Amino acid sequence: MTSTAGTYRLPPNAAPSSSGSDTDDLDDGCSDWASSFGEARRTKSLFDDTVHASPELAMKHDASLHRFDLDAVCKDRELDMYGRIRLVNLIRRDGLNPDQVSTLGKEWMTDDSLLPPVIADDPLLQFGFDSWSDEDEEPASAQVQHLQKELAAAQALLQQTMADDLPSTGEKKRDDDSHYFDSYAENDIHEIMLKDTQRTVSYARFILSNPAIFKDAVVMDVGCGTGILSMFAAKAGAKKVYAIEASGLASKARENIKNNGLEQIITVIQSKVEDIKVEREVDVVISEWMGYALLYESMLDSVLYARDHFMKEGGLMAPSQTAMKLVGITGERLWKERIDFWQSVYGFNMTAMDKVYYDEGLVEVVDAAEVLTSEAVVRNIDTHTATPKSLDFHSSFTLKAESTGSIRAFLTYFDTFFSPVPGQTFDSVDLSVLPTGLANVEPVAPGVISFTTGPRGKETHWRQVAFLLKTPIELTKGDELRGRFYCRKSSNNSRELDVEIHYEVGGETRVQLFKVR
Repeated sequence: MTSTAGTYRLPPNAAPSSSGSDTDDLDDGCSDWASSFGEARRTKSLFDDTVHASPELAMKHDASLHRFDLDAVCKDRELDMYGRIRLVNLIRRDGLNPDQVSTLGKEWMTDDSLLPPVIADDPLLQFGFDSWSDEDEEPASAQVQHLQKELAAAQALLQQTMADDLPSTGEKKRDDDSHYFDSYAENDIHEIMLKDTQRTVSYARFILSNPAIFKDAVVMDVGCGTGILSMFAAKAGAKKVYAIEASGLASKARENIKNNGLEQIITVIQSKVEDIKVEREVDVVISEWMGYALLYESMLDSVLYARDHFMKEGGLMAPSQTAMKLVGITGERLWKERIDFWQSVYGFNMTAMDKVYYDEGLVEVVDAAEVLTSEAVVRNIDTHTATPKSLDFHSSFTLKAESTGSIRAFLTYFDTFFSPVPGQTFDSVDLSVLPTGLANVEPVAPGVISFTTGPRGKETHWRQVAFLLKTPIELTKGDELRGRFYCRKSSNNSRELDVEIHYEVGGETRVQLFKVR
């Protein structure tokens, strides 16, 4: 980790302080340090702007003034050399205080973006590695243990390489989370969500119009993203907000919160909620956990964990209820774009390409004019009582044809409700009061805010999920179409969904299987 650069640079806005006796000889406003012998050991505190003559003195300063013992923390967390480097760089990059460090989970421990030094030639990144073994342990023994670990790692890598080259004889260990959290570390997806006014304004309206709930409350925001819901809660009077974010976006959330002067109220914890500890029970758990077809991403499992482990008895979940719905649609546009297109492509038959669309849930925006049947609720989820096990389900449905025509696809979407009363549930969204801004409107019930992602509502970033049928269904107005809808986490990836739709046509039961991914 040693740099060949001739100077040692502090990050912007971290110029050495002139308050300490060991910093008096530094030039005012200068952040370049000579990289020669004693000067090269000059070390900035982890938690303030003081600069010390050596890493030992900097660590002693942090232990005395900030009650933070870096060596003890590294030993307690069983951090190796790279873990220590990641921790030092995380503290410096995000400006964490000791209390925030104590609430860190484990996700950052494998984040390789934390390996490059925040401060070039940082002595804290090059100090202390020899002191981690027990004092009574013989150096030779420590070396043997280190070599044994390296040998075991090499053997494991060899076995994995061989397994990759051979036919599979058993299930490999999966990591369904890494890609999921990585996908939320970029700006684009959060820009899309924030610009979705159905989503964002509904949350804002519920939080800001219920000061009796949020004033002086302790709130947990699961999957805080940019921090927008946490800031709404703070603005509504919350005295403490725990903002949980497992992705690298946590650093931007902290900056957003600090830029709005709310860092004393909101604490950002970069971790999966399953790995955290907090000092207080929470009064409200808020989260924007919904995915395509409502349950894609399986984030609700984590929200229910937060409810069961951190929320007070009688606390409030927001949203309080979601309802997954099913309708039959003509699917004319989808069929033309995804199936009929391949009949003749520049004069060639390419129908071998259309098969995939009969196996996938297609995330689309469907026009309300294509809806041919009534809607059926296939799953009602009360977030106060739901369990992870209940999120794998099957449900019967009956759809009544509202006009004569052909159904080429089933369509799923969901409605969302925010109620100030735990346990209060609803059947459908009142489309006449869908949010267009922060102005007051008449809700479906006093104090209740709701929105739909269905084709008769305003478009949302969730859109709808269509399931194309291999054989169209001909219906006459008034006909009833009966069936059963099955939904469960995929056996290949717990963030994805397996869907089966069973339905009766002319006394015959048809079955089609789909993936939502």
